[in-house]
Amino acid sequence: MRFPAFTVTVTREAGQWIAKTADGVEAAGEFKRFPDVDPGMRKVIANLTGLPPERFFLRWRYEFEDQDATDLVLQYQEAHRIAEDVAEWREGVRARLVATLNGRLSQRAIADLLGLSHQRVNQLTRGPAPEAADVVKPGRWVPL
Repeated sequence: MRFPAFTVTVTREAGQWIAKTADGVEAAGEFKRFPDVDPGMRKVIANLTGLPPERFFLRWRYEFEDQDATDLVLQYQEAHRIAEDVAEWREGVRARLVATLNGRLSQRAIADLLGLSHQRVNQLTRGPAPEAADVVKPGRWVPL
């Protein structure tokens, strides 16, 4: 089954994020915060079409002062997602390493190895160490 797709153009006007569609369904929304745009527009479109939000796609377009910034916004969003995945991986590996080395090396030596303070290493030793299966390397790091 093919799901419909709607193009949503996002602009910034009078301190608000304005989102509008023009793909046969005339939907619009005003949002104070950027993170509210996606879920808000999904709700607006779902109400207008009767489709659940998981039954349609949104294509995003970002225009500021009549300039198309879509590619840069999408690149930034992808870079941010990758950075979050890598940071989560790093934190998990670091916690496993601290748990593995604790008692074998001094906390000061572990701190030196990891570039942390010995106080931070001490805090990490008190927290739960993730299982090896929980420390998963992110799949895609290279931007598209």
